[in-house]
Amino acid sequence: MKAELIQELQLLQQSRANKFADELADRIISSVDAVNEKVTNSMSQRGKMLFLLEKKLNFSALKRLKGKYLKF
Repeated sequence: MKAELIQELQLLQQSRANKFADELADRIISSVDAVNEKVTNSMSQRGKMLFLLEKKLNFSALKRLKGKYLKF
């Protein structure tokens, strides 16, 4: 009887430990996913801004060159 109670207690402790480990892993994974999403969005926004800036600079440089060398 005593051995059965000890075994039940061990199973209960193991079950609680597994539950805690699963909850902790879920919290860590969700935190990492949130950070990854923020970083990805930030990089995407910076990329878009750089692309628009490059496009604008190329257009203005082309306009200057056209005005300088292709005078009619």
